[in-house]
Amino acid sequence: MEKQILNMLCDIQRNMKELDLNMKGLDQKVQGLDSNVQGLEGNMRELGSDVKEIKETVNRIEAFQTEDVIAMSKVGNQRSETDFHYLNTKITDIDKRVFTLENRTEG
Repeated sequence: MEKQILNMLCDIQRNMKELDLNMKGLDQKVQGLDSNVQGLEGNMRELGSDVKEIKETVNRIEAFQTEDVIAMSKVGNQRSETDFHYLNTKITDIDKRVFTLENRTEG
């Protein structure tokens, strides 16, 4: 009977050692997981910062887009006016020539 008790105690002791090893392995895995979670949190903060920066850039572009369109419209308008005045002057000049030629032929 003593031998059976001794064998049972040895089995219990062996099982306890295995359990202890398993617990140490589990503890290491949990520490590794904790480290990974901390790294993930850092990455998420960086991603959040990048997204915030992108939003600020987009807002800045949108704000200046209207001003750019207005400036381009003004430049286009100035060019149109310049072209109009040039063509109007040329047409007036040609009209004067035609009038002069008509008067010569009649006279």
